[in-house]
Amino acid sequence: MSHDEQRIAELVASATARAKMLLSVEAIGWAAAAAAIALEVARLAGLPVAGRAAVMVAAALTTLTTVVVPRRSEIARSTIVRALERAAPVSRNLILTADEIAQGALTPSQATQARVFADAAAVAACLDARVAVRARPAAVAVSIAAVSWTAVAATVLWHSGTAAIVQGGARSSAPGAGPSVGALHVTIAVRPPRYTALPDATLIDPAQVQAIEGSELAIAVVAPSGAVTVEHDGATRSLDRSASGTFSESLRVTRTGYLLVASGSTQRTIPIVVVADALPAVRLTSPGRDLVYSGGDPRIAFAAHATDDHGLQSLALRYTKVSGSGENFEFQDGEIALVLTRNTPRDWSGRASRSLSELGLKEGDMLVYRAVAADARPGDGTGTSDAFFVEISKLGVAAGDAFTLPEEETRYALSQQMLIVKTERLHQRRASMAADAVNEEALNLAVEQRMIRAEFVFMLGGEIQDEDVEAEQSSELQEGRLQNRGQRDLRTATVAMSQAEKWLTGANTSDALVAERTAVAALQRAFARDRYILRALATRDQLDPNRRLTGSLAGVGDWRRTPSPAPENRRAAVLQDLVRGLAGLARDPTAQPTTAAVLAAEAIRIDSASPSLREVAAALQRLESLRGDSAAAARTVSAALAAALSESRRAHADPALDGAAPAPALAGAFDDALRVHR
Repeated sequence: MSHDEQRIAELVASATARAKMLLSVEAIGWAAAAAAIALEVARLAGLPVAGRAAVMVAAALTTLTTVVVPRRSEIARSTIVRALERAAPVSRNLILTADEIAQGALTPSQATQARVFADAAAVAACLDARVAVRARPAAVAVSIAAVSWTAVAATVLWHSGTAAIVQGGARSSAPGAGPSVGALHVTIAVRPPRYTALPDATLIDPAQVQAIEGSELAIAVVAPSGAVTVEHDGATRSLDRSASGTFSESLRVTRTGYLLVASGSTQRTIPIVVVADALPAVRLTSPGRDLVYSGGDPRIAFAAHATDDHGLQSLALRYTKVSGSGENFEFQDGEIALVLTRNTPRDWSGRASRSLSELGLKEGDMLVYRAVAADARPGDGTGTSDAFFVEISKLGVAAGDAFTLPEEETRYALSQQMLIVKTERLHQRRASMAADAVNEEALNLAVEQRMIRAEFVFMLGGEIQDEDVEAEQSSELQEGRLQNRGQRDLRTATVAMSQAEKWLTGANTSDALVAERTAVAALQRAFARDRYILRALATRDQLDPNRRLTGSLAGVGDWRRTPSPAPENRRAAVLQDLVRGLAGLARDPTAQPTTAAVLAAEAIRIDSASPSLREVAAALQRLESLRGDSAAAARTVSAALAAALSESRRAHADPALDGAAPAPALAGAFDDALRVHR
């Protein structure tokens, strides 16, 4: 090994050792912070010392696994080399190239190797591993761990110093006295779905909970009385006390809502904001347009890029090859293997290169391709890019516009053969699908079948009542009954399409396939011979000028349309009740402590997804800690009242009228309708 190569190896080894050390420190820091939080939760839950130790160790080990396992790629040699490259822009891939030569991935000539190692060593001499591998994440983790343990120690000391005072106050209370208003404590452990790789979070008496869709909430309640009820999105249930003296509940959240915990006369309202897991964003960066070739065997470079908010699971380039013509189209699905580059777990790129001969394309063929990416969520977490086509045409003109229509129109494919392909796919997958999903896809296929049938009915000139009469009266028929048989075949095809639509509406894919194939066979017979497609012409009616302005006016009378009453605005009504209650509370914010809790629950029940109403609920619950400060309580109630008034005004607001509407001076039913909605 040369001196220059040795210098490159030492730089990579130094940066790798630093990355491993910092990742270990960061993992230990997060584990320590999680252990501190778990210890405090266990203490609030009333667990014994052994139980607290077990919870703390479990939280630390879980956090260590969560931090280290998904990030092992950060300490891989290839990742370290790319980090060194980013830290030295003047390198221009010298360090990366030198490392690939050292690893045997590249085998240039000896002279080239010596030149690359010499230039890379010159860059490495000015490069510090501390620049490439930052220590900030580890420092943040250690700082948070230190703050967490400091807070736990301060809490333990404070509780130890005030325990005697609390107990003395409890002994001096009169027999039968109720618990204090602030004695209800709610601890919520948020466990995101495992596929997101997000760490668990524990919230103590939170003003609001924000969670990913599908997260599980573990709720622990310390209550002043022996009964606790929990209301979640309108459903109420009573909780059972555990052996440790706490009340527990577990639920999975799928949409924004609220949690109302009540014990005796004390209650706490907690909004739950659910953040949806977005589908992967996929795009084709190359070629990124439709291609038409008149011949030859050029190579096409495909490139796709995908991102996701929580992590990708797959990225593929899929295609549909279209061959043939008319209703003899053949559709062949396939996939082009991509060479993937995982920049991060949330950012992938893929590349591939194919020639026309490798794709099996010949004159008249078309390849419709798109990039498809999926995340790790259960069910269908697939995102698709725009679709483009590659067509072989000696004329150099694209004939495949029907295969690149906007998405809204591509739902209605104008090929009965393609509909059969889609129905066969659904029939094969229906055993592994839910019944609702099968019905929905079958109904979409029924819509496509109806659109195809409408096209052929238009070709026939509408529904034909008597084909024999039409054929006898047509002067265009030159070859006898043979041409009219083509129209009968089209009629048979449309009847079979109607049958297929009926079966698809009932989600009967097996019988629908029989009818669809019958329609294709009839269409192929209709287009197999040289014949005319008859078109019925409508009969024109002539106006009789002698009948203009004639008739009796004896029965004519005045009439005015009565507009229908406007629908009730229930949201505005309940918001108005909330505003009245807040106005009464604003006169004396400290008069009735339970009034604020009741109004907070009412606000969140109206619409838990409204930020204004969540602000009202949070402000009202802060009044518990402001009972000794009337000025601060008054300001808090005023802020809640202002937020409720803003939401009420939006509920009462009428929709804006179109600026292009007729002038108000116009009279008639249209003007009456406008006045109703003003």
